[in-house]
Amino acid sequence: MRPLLLILFCLFGLTFHLTANHQWQQIADFGNFGRHRATGMGIGNKAYCGTGHLNGTGFDTWYADWWEYDPATNAWTQKTDYPGNNGNGDQDVVSVSIGNVGYAGMGQMDGNGFYKYDPVVNLWTQVTSPPATASFNNSFPFKIGDKGYFPSIFSTAFYEYDPALDVWTQRSNIPFSTSFGVPTFAIGDKGYIKNAANFWEYDPVTDLWTPKAPFPGTSPHRPAGIGQYNYGFFIGGFAGNPSALPWIWAPEVWRYDPLVDTWEQLEDFPGTTRRWAVAMNIGDDVYYGLGTNGTNFNDFWRFNSLASEEQIDLDSFKVYPMPASDYVNIKSANYLNYTMHLYAVDGTHVLELSTTNGAIKIQRDNLPSGSYFYKIQVDGTVIHSDKIIFR
Repeated sequence: MRPLLLILFCLFGLTFHLTANHQWQQIADFGNFGRHRATGMGIGNKAYCGTGHLNGTGFDTWYADWWEYDPATNAWTQKTDYPGNNGNGDQDVVSVSIGNVGYAGMGQMDGNGFYKYDPVVNLWTQVTSPPATASFNNSFPFKIGDKGYFPSIFSTAFYEYDPALDVWTQRSNIPFSTSFGVPTFAIGDKGYIKNAANFWEYDPVTDLWTPKAPFPGTSPHRPAGIGQYNYGFFIGGFAGNPSALPWIWAPEVWRYDPLVDTWEQLEDFPGTTRRWAVAMNIGDDVYYGLGTNGTNFNDFWRFNSLASEEQIDLDSFKVYPMPASDYVNIKSANYLNYTMHLYAVDGTHVLELSTTNGAIKIQRDNLPSGSYFYKIQVDGTVIHSDKIIFR
């Protein structure tokens, strides 16, 4: 089985690299030059990333290129360039996906331009700009339901964008004045924002901010924020005075559990520490890469916080046929009693099945075509997770 998988990896160009840290897998490098201050987002079962800045002795370059990552083929494909700043590239662009499209804009060069990207037709369309009194470059918006939420930098102002109406609405002020790179994430129907060690929850229904357990990390500034499996994560960051060197960069990964309002430190990011990286979701997988520490990186990594030693045992679970038309079999000779949970790419729980003989059959029934994510639990502990595809 293992030699056959290695052959398939070679044939299809798959370059997943197992590391001593089983929560992280290195994937294919970004499709173009390394850079920092880029932006990225997941739409459906693919990720999209681009723009950014490359600098060095005597030169500065800003990018407009836009790339699609397909985890099924582990490959990047160039798409239509980002149109902001008259197509001349930008940095610190902010982005968020809502439904089947993405929204990006308001970078340092084009602070008011806001654009919708439709991956089906590979087309950018300009939409309503935010209020001219707000500034969003190098901020981190988040999505709750069918709306986007945007903190304004160097301000307490906070805005909601409704794509159905193409309207911006100012909401309740953030409890502190923000700066560049204040990280956020969303979990379910709540948003979260961090200022140094202070940490707050936002409820769009009540339009209220609530203080939560302080962030305990040693690198409190500018980590990448992202959600996964109903947890929130901060990856990386730095310690020290934000306005003065030296900065101490760290590979820390912290997980926040909103149910019990607690933090847990996970295994460190195994790659080179960096600043101004990109983090984005495809379903419940996180993709993290680019950034700089003086060298501009083009590497990317897949992060799954529920991965474990069991996940690299390729013989533990056999999943077939793949892609599937009507059903998928999951069989294990090592585990007879387990439960399988199936999720749509937007995180919706679709199905739960249990077995006492090591075998489960997932009937497609009325499930639409596309990718789904499953996780296997034994005695309440997730020991394996991966993806299935229905044609």
